[in-house]
Amino acid sequence: MPEAGSVFEKKYTIIEHLGQGGFAGAFLAESIETGQKVVIKIPDINKLGDPATYERFRREMEIGKMLDHPDLPKTLEISEGNPSYLVIKYFEGESLAKALADRGRFPIDQTVDILINLLNALQYCHQKGIYHRDLKPENLLLGIDGHVKIIDFGIAGMEGAPRVTYRGFSGLMGTPEYMAPEQIKGERGGPQSDIYAIGCLAYSLITGTPPFTGDNPLTIMYQHMTADPKPISSFDGLKDVSPAVWSVIRKALRRRKNERYASASEMANELCHPETVDLKWINEKDPPLTIVLPSQQNNWKIIIISVFAAAVLAAVVLLFKHR
Repeated sequence: MPEAGSVFEKKYTIIEHLGQGGFAGAFLAESIETGQKVVIKIPDINKLGDPATYERFRREMEIGKMLDHPDLPKTLEISEGNPSYLVIKYFEGESLAKALADRGRFPIDQTVDILINLLNALQYCHQKGIYHRDLKPENLLLGIDGHVKIIDFGIAGMEGAPRVTYRGFSGLMGTPEYMAPEQIKGERGGPQSDIYAIGCLAYSLITGTPPFTGDNPLTIMYQHMTADPKPISSFDGLKDVSPAVWSVIRKALRRRKNERYASASEMANELCHPETVDLKWINEKDPPLTIVLPSQQNNWKIIIISVFAAAVLAAVVLLFKHR
């Protein structure tokens, strides 16, 4: 991986390493020709032996070619040579995760504005058959124009694209605090999964904490499947929160995807026109879903194999005893 101050491919001066994702490293750089700041994504060379890793990177390249929206990363250059890399537009701003950590929570009005512009960007993606599947503060940037930018499409899905299986991954793709129940069940995730994540994000921005938290991922995922989020009005300083906003969030967080908003634009429209919001979702029951998580399935496999091995061992011991 390149180091700060080095020149990459004779065209970019590396400024700093921004971070390492599951499949690629991201670097802030400056074009030697134009002086423009860009972000360069380079696949992790240690994982390129896995064809799925490169396929994931190729998919991100394809998605980049399809996007042309002010709040989404625009692809400036693609190389599939050696090394492979992706150059995308750099957004000035602050990580939404850092902004949330520093501020504790966002005002309701600002949160609504953020959600509306984010939902409009998502609607653009969904119309092109692109589903993000990992919306969370760490993948969002609060731009200097006040809009939130989506800056990472690392595990995004595309309509009609084959499913990619990653060596070393469980098959559950996403972040537990923002994962929709269908993703927890092992489904690929689609438009309604992104809407569920927006519901979690809205809750996080307003209260300062995700709707479900826990000591480990399994605990958090279990809550998504069975628990109801604590009402926003029960938090200090939020007793007068608009019932319309809470109802919108509760509808976005319905466990069954067919009960959520049919589209990102529908959710944005209700946030724009709170007087039209159906308040029934505040008290509408949301029955639990049951699922055996992959780790639990693996535990059962281990138990069965262990029992079988013990039985074989016992049979061998008995055989030698009777000789």
